[in-house]
Amino acid sequence: MLAEPTKAHAESKSSLDPVSDDDWRRLLDMLPVDPDAVAMQCKAIVRRRVIRCGQVLLRLILIYVLCGLSLRDTVSWAARALSVVLTDEALGHRFAKATPFVQQLATKMLATRLHEPAASGVALRLLDATVLTEPGSTGTDWRVHVTYDPARAEVVGVEVTDAHGGEHLRRAATTPGDLVIADMGLGHASDVREGNERQVRVLLRSHLESLAVDDLQHRRTTPEQLLDAADAAPLDRDVLLPERGHEAVPARLLLVPLPPEQAGRARQRLRKAKKGHTPSALTLRHAGYFCCITTLTREEASTEAVFAWYRIRWQVELLFKRYKSLLHLDHLTKAKPALVTLQIWARLLVAILVEKIASTTRSAKSVEASAPPVSLWRLDHIHWIDVVLAVYGGATLVDRLAKAEATAEPLRERPRRKRTWAQKLIESIQHALHPPAVSPAPA
Repeated sequence: MLAEPTKAHAESKSSLDPVSDDDWRRLLDMLPVDPDAVAMQCKAIVRRRVIRCGQVLLRLILIYVLCGLSLRDTVSWAARALSVVLTDEALGHRFAKATPFVQQLATKMLATRLHEPAASGVALRLLDATVLTEPGSTGTDWRVHVTYDPARAEVVGVEVTDAHGGEHLRRAATTPGDLVIADMGLGHASDVREGNERQVRVLLRSHLESLAVDDLQHRRTTPEQLLDAADAAPLDRDVLLPERGHEAVPARLLLVPLPPEQAGRARQRLRKAKKGHTPSALTLRHAGYFCCITTLTREEASTEAVFAWYRIRWQVELLFKRYKSLLHLDHLTKAKPALVTLQIWARLLVAILVEKIASTTRSAKSVEASAPPVSLWRLDHIHWIDVVLAVYGGATLVDRLAKAEATAEPLRERPRRKRTWAQKLIESIQHALHPPAVSPAPA
């Protein structure tokens, strides 16, 4: 039976409006666009019925993702906290069409970052991808391609693809004059050409066996010749990178042997990765070298500087570790593809909001003057909790308890044979141990 509304319930009725939550409203203020307008534009909301605005839809999506709720749990929370009553099937239908809405919000926030002036004149862009796997899967299901600014400790570009979406420089979010640093998945002639067309400089680790190299007279140079030259002294050579269907691209090729211990570990990892497949002698030899290609001139970066600058790329690996361990980017629930992509983009939007809040903390005068610097790990963790609390907000506990009936209805067990059998078995056990009292027969 529905409880009678108390005086406190009547006085706090306005708290059922999500826009009236102070923390939630501040979170919405961080968005550079109006969620209502974006929701209508992306057709996430077509007819304003139960879910009447983009703010409510966004809040339901974030509570679904942040708290790891099922659709049925989410509609139960919506009935209690927002007075939004609908079925889990209806909510799933809305969510299936909401990915472009959340993606648009995230990309709009990133676009404002991308065009901000660089911290020191030249913007560093670390480009990499991380793999996401759905529950029960053993391979790659999704890839998240990220462009990261290590100077600001902020993401400036994101792209989500399925397992077939390979890595390429065209996925980078850049402006002319940037320096893009990436791992060997992007060390190809096509990536260098893409960088030239975008007017950005590149520093890309490369795999020498998969890279065709010509000298400046267009004569092919073999990997063995280059490795032999690097054994004598660190190699820093102007080369041409031929590409089918395009003119050869000029670049600098840098090659240096790794320290013996590091080279041994690299070859050991290579043997394990092949899983019983014996690597060729050339492949094993090349594993003991660091090879990269760049369009930086020697006036801009010496050989030693190029090798030192590449080490900053590890910052994007740490970003992925924070995203997965603290912000739960890889905690996907089993669902239809449309709902899985919604989960990914919603988690990315939360990560962007967390970084925005963290940037405010880091820019505080008391923080800037202190040493050592503030830990990004602790900042992300604390501000993730801030976002969760702001999203959860909503009605008071009194309001939620007053709606016990609306809460319980979506959570009823659906008929299942095993559960019905178990309930009957429990009742039979209770009946055997506590038989009903038999009334004495009348005299």
